[in-house]
Amino acid sequence: MFPFSVIHPGPTAQTGRQTVNSGYELIAFDAEKLNVFAAEVRYCEPHWHPAPELITVLAGRFSLAVGQQRVVLSQGEMLYINAQEVHSLCAEEAGSELVTVQFSPGLFDELHSAPSLKWRTQAGVATEADRQVQRRLAALLDQLVDNRAPFQRIAATYLLLDALVAAGEPTQREESSLREEAMIKEGIEFINQHFDQPLTLSDVAHHCGVSYSWFSRMFKKVSRHNFKEYLTLVRLNKARTLLRDTRTPITEISHNCGFQEHKYLIAAFNKYCGLTPTEYRKRFISRQNVIESELALGEDCLCLPLNPALLERLRLSQLCESAL
Repeated sequence: MFPFSVIHPGPTAQTGRQTVNSGYELIAFDAEKLNVFAAEVRYCEPHWHPAPELITVLAGRFSLAVGQQRVVLSQGEMLYINAQEVHSLCAEEAGSELVTVQFSPGLFDELHSAPSLKWRTQAGVATEADRQVQRRLAALLDQLVDNRAPFQRIAATYLLLDALVAAGEPTQREESSLREEAMIKEGIEFINQHFDQPLTLSDVAHHCGVSYSWFSRMFKKVSRHNFKEYLTLVRLNKARTLLRDTRTPITEISHNCGFQEHKYLIAAFNKYCGLTPTEYRKRFISRQNVIESELALGEDCLCLPLNPALLERLRLSQLCESAL
């Protein structure tokens, strides 16, 4: 389901992310021009943003769809995602965690554009350039945890980017690929903006000006779900937000989220959250420890504190990856 764009519609203290009924993420950056966060994640919906992103697996195993490609990352492995590239993520093991660094577009200008790279690490085959990226990432996180002087942190950020450029392979996407991605983005936005209405795959394909079969095939590659599943998840996440307001009847919430009948909302909750809407509402109201109960409530993202203990875990995960 959707931990970033849909569950958190406003900017958060740790991620600075927000969306407006769209797969396009509006990421807020402070003066640091950098967002760094760690989280236990089950699933992240297809989305894109103007910030290049570096993902490091802290624990477990993730499967990612980046454009039309599938990438599997295990503990200690890293992946660079280019700006504006559609990507989604799904944990393949319980308790899978990651550390993400997002580089603000404000770090770049016309003479120094954001790197467009193909780069990832793989267990057992890391080069010296790959290990340099690992060291630079650890150094940057160390600066952030210790709250060093701002100029030191910005210097560490550029050093990490420099290491990525040295390790990665420059890439330029073909026009045909960009056109296909633009149509997929248009389809995702159309779904996210019209989920509360009767909606079919034919409607979305017609809106994008493509065939039913083409959009169905491409959408499954990018989202990791078929259209019906994805639409249900979008509606379910909106319902979870509305259920937190006890003044709105559950039957009204189901219709507001596009479920034609109340029983379909119940079925979706049972399938994806393991509880009924009523039980979800009661647990959300009564829970006293957010850290312990967030994922138990059926949510898909639990943010982790960025502290020395997490930094040590990152270093250990990189050592484990190098030893394989």
